[in-house]
Amino acid sequence: MSFVPHQDYHEWASNSSRRESTVSTSTVSSASTSILFPTPSTSPGSNSRKQSWQLYDDVVRLELNPSMTVSFVKNGQLFKLRYTFIDLCKDTTGALKCLELGGGLGQQTPFVHAFHNTKLPVPHLEHPKEDSDYPLRITFLEQQTIQAAHVVFMTQLSYKFENWEDCVQFQELLLSSKMMFIGGMAEAKSKGRGEECISQNLRILRGHNGKRVMLFFANSQRGGLKRYVSIPLNCVANVKPPKKPGRPVMVELNPNFEILSQMRNLTIQFLDNNDCADFIQLLSTDLTIG
Repeated sequence: MSFVPHQDYHEWASNSSRRESTVSTSTVSSASTSILFPTPSTSPGSNSRKQSWQLYDDVVRLELNPSMTVSFVKNGQLFKLRYTFIDLCKDTTGALKCLELGGGLGQQTPFVHAFHNTKLPVPHLEHPKEDSDYPLRITFLEQQTIQAAHVVFMTQLSYKFENWEDCVQFQELLLSSKMMFIGGMAEAKSKGRGEECISQNLRILRGHNGKRVMLFFANSQRGGLKRYVSIPLNCVANVKPPKKPGRPVMVELNPNFEILSQMRNLTIQFLDNNDCADFIQLLSTDLTIG
């Protein structure tokens, strides 16, 4: 599946600012974690090598409550490794270069998720939010670069968190933004392109520059149109609430970009009526304050 996020979102999301802090919901002993599958063998003298975070100017640590599990496949074997913290390593410009996972029981070498491109991948939530059932598993639409036991390889990667707060903070740190809203959608349709997505999440994010965007994955379009779509909130002309609970809400769009000219409007059927009400209130407030 090709992954071609909307360019306007990319330019906004990749402008990460430098931080020097620790984000923590809980601090636990590494003894409370366990490796569910054996790690790749380590090479002699590996403990003397520098960890990845020592090579970078700025590190933000996300302490997990109590842990998370990363899953990947290597040489046909499934690995599931549990860690208690994630270090986000940035260079002198503030750009995120890698994630280093630590705190695993018996861990001798760092597990590194590296980003070699200037544009970071969007963390993909696999299941739509519904009522109080929050998605806790994050994947990426393309293979990711991994370093484990000093071996570098490409693989599909997933992060499974144990609580929603950790999952949110991970997304916010990776995207250098604040998540203002998330709602599960049964489907979304546009007037110009037809069905946009089914069973996906709609997120509203605010960047450090104050810019707000709606973000969702258009999984109903064929071929190269299967991609993340972002809609800046300043491109929303009007929002029309449903006439009855359980009915879709319509968002009228200004033709500021080619994709918005094609869509013209977006009709969203939320899975939860409370999410629908919160979405309408947020957009209505944004339209009021300009």
